Amino acid sequence: MAFQRLSRGIAASIFAAVLSVPAAGAQTGGVAFSGSLSGRVRAPDGGPVSGAFVLLDSARVPSAQSGANGRFTIESLNAGRHVIDVRRAGYLPARTEVTVEPGITALVELTLRIDVAVLGEVTVIGSVGDLAESRARLREIPGGVALVAPAELRSTRQANLNDVLRFTPGVFVQPRFGAADESQVSIRGSGLRNNFHARGVNLLVNGMPYRNADGFTDFESLELLTTEAIEIYKGANALRYGGSTLGGAINMATKTGYTASPLGLFTEAGSFGYRKAQVSSGAVGGAFDYYASYAHTSLDGYRRWADNQRDRVNLHAGYRLTPTTDLRAFYLFAHVTEHLPGSVTRETLETDPRSAEPSNVANRWGRDYDLHHLGVQLRAQLGPTQRLDVSPYLQYRDIDHPIFQVISQVSHDWGAEVRYENTATLAGRGNRLTLGLQPALGTMRNRQYQNVGGSHGPLTRDETDRVTSIAAYLENALSVTPSLTLVGGVRVDRSTRRALDDFRANGDQSDTRRYSAVTPRAGVLYTTRRELQLFANASRTVEPPLLLELTSFGNPGGFIDLEAQEAWQYEVGARRRVGRVAWEVSLYDVELENELVNLNVPPFPAAPFTVPTYRNVPRSRHSGVEAGVAAEVARGVFARGAASDRLNGRLSYTYAHNEYVRDPNYAGNELPGAPSHYVSVELGYSHPSGLKVTPNVEWVPTSYFVNSQNSVSNEPWSNIGLRLEWELEGVGASVFASGRNLADRRFSPSVQVDNAAGRYFEPADRRAFYLGVRWAR
Repeated sequence: MAFQRLSRGIAASIFAAVLSVPAAGAQTGGVAFSGSLSGRVRAPDGGPVSGAFVLLDSARVPSAQSGANGRFTIESLNAGRHVIDVRRAGYLPARTEVTVEPGITALVELTLRIDVAVLGEVTVIGSVGDLAESRARLREIPGGVALVAPAELRSTRQANLNDVLRFTPGVFVQPRFGAADESQVSIRGSGLRNNFHARGVNLLVNGMPYRNADGFTDFESLELLTTEAIEIYKGANALRYGGSTLGGAINMATKTGYTASPLGLFTEAGSFGYRKAQVSSGAVGGAFDYYASYAHTSLDGYRRWADNQRDRVNLHAGYRLTPTTDLRAFYLFAHVTEHLPGSVTRETLETDPRSAEPSNVANRWGRDYDLHHLGVQLRAQLGPTQRLDVSPYLQYRDIDHPIFQVISQVSHDWGAEVRYENTATLAGRGNRLTLGLQPALGTMRNRQYQNVGGSHGPLTRDETDRVTSIAAYLENALSVTPSLTLVGGVRVDRSTRRALDDFRANGDQSDTRRYSAVTPRAGVLYTTRRELQLFANASRTVEPPLLLELTSFGNPGGFIDLEAQEAWQYEVGARRRVGRVAWEVSLYDVELENELVNLNVPPFPAAPFTVPTYRNVPRSRHSGVEAGVAAEVARGVFARGAASDRLNGRLSYTYAHNEYVRDPNYAGNELPGAPSHYVSVELGYSHPSGLKVTPNVEWVPTSYFVNSQNSVSNEPWSNIGLRLEWELEGVGASVFASGRNLADRRFSPSVQVDNAAGRYFEPADRRAFYLGVRWAR
């Protein structure tokens, strides 16, 4: 790779030298009639495009190549008009004309359009072409989907999922402790009642499952600084990835040697002891590419006993075996430690929000775990229209989790994602067929002990929990006409949960549950001549209980008797991208049977805390509206010309109504835990000098219930923020600063529902500031 860069540089220098000969001879009275050119190459999302070749006046040899910040310079150009061509793999060529005046540096800016790769040659996972395919695929889905592009990711703090998903309608993510990454995550009401970890969302990394065999996952192990893009598939729109959950799927595409710099450094610090640092490296050498990252995050926390620390390693190596076969391996390691201060009452929220529950401190409530995740991915092009992905993975986690009792678990999970795609025409019409297979096996040694000052006391539970599952799915998209596409699909799965009891003091609590389901999906997508897309779909999902739900504290051993959660989801919507404006709106209705919800009950009378147990709701309903718009509001406000300034805005709005339809106690009440209205809006100003100023507001305008009796509410709240960033010319660095909760308000963005101790609220950080530097070369 170094030799290729050197040879390109030599060629560019020779070409520039040849160009300079006429300029040297074109003199009158000893005055040279020459100038220079300075430009920037951007992607459609506004981010820089590095490595783009710049050709002058239809020459075959490039005159320059864009750097990490997308900029290039050509010196000693003849005065007059010139044609500029820009080329970069994964993008369509761009051309513009510029007039060069003697002694003046002309400015030019080009935006490249994505070149969608066809299945004629394998698209390397993690490359620009792979991202282009993702964009095109999302536009083929008749339902709510979203893509968080690289530039959008880099323009955030990237501390937790709230930072990067706030502007995705229908997605509600709230961290429990300020800048920490443990969050409440809900998509269309999924996991609404889960106060801890994730429920009802299928999480993937580079299209590979990232979860335990029963579907459990959390986000503390994932490093957003290593993420290149995020795809969100709501509900059964995730069927292409085998999704069978109410919330759908989140696929996180990581950086690779094709999208990373040979050396990258990141450091950030801020209020309440927040510190984050990363060193990374990525490059391509012939058929081989790699990416490596180590990141360390620590946080003292706004609240007492809320400190946490993360150490994360990400390794990614790939080798292109042939022009049609790509092999790569991913390794993720995370060491996570955190303390848990507990939720508070409304009185404490208003008078002493920094406090922690004394018993949490005395018994050292927290989590400490190591996670290793290894995946291998083979992508093979079987022909001009056929592709096969085979992705086996294994995961190991060792956790020590002192809460009411000390949970000590060691889990091993194995699985694979096998996906086949065929884009051959059907009866002369465009068609895309996707077939998938998902086997998974998990085993967990599950022990619990009395909590004695955070240490292991007498053993209270000892069992081996096992999960086996197998699922197969099919999805087919047929272009009946150039404007009309019909989508149909089905998923078939069967899973078993088994507990083998080794703690016989209370008898043999061994237990087994089996779940099976067939879940269909149908959709229609119509695209008008003006690129307006109209869509509708209907789908079914079935979610068996997680192990933590079956084995929760509400029983002495074995499993709680829980049914699988079933849902029919209906959706209609529209989207359009035209000129400088893009928008999307979806209306959905989800009819659920046996929705899985948790109850937070005291483990003993007058306990100052609660423990979770779970039950099924006979009938419930989630319905809502999701709307988002992004637009270039103005250009050339203060700086005009080839490199003008820009004013961009975006807004995300979610309306959600979640209710008990049939329930012994709460029929007709609202399901607690998430707001009816959720708004995020920002307005960003970008100057050609590299300065960006982005004020933003996160707003919940109305109160919402936190208990099923609908007698206690969380008050409306708003979070006003500001981000400043300055790209430093010539050094490949950017300096950024941000402020959050600038109004210094007391509020609770995350809640614990149905807390029998009345401790529903988790206080937000007060006014906070952050400063950081990103450098890549």
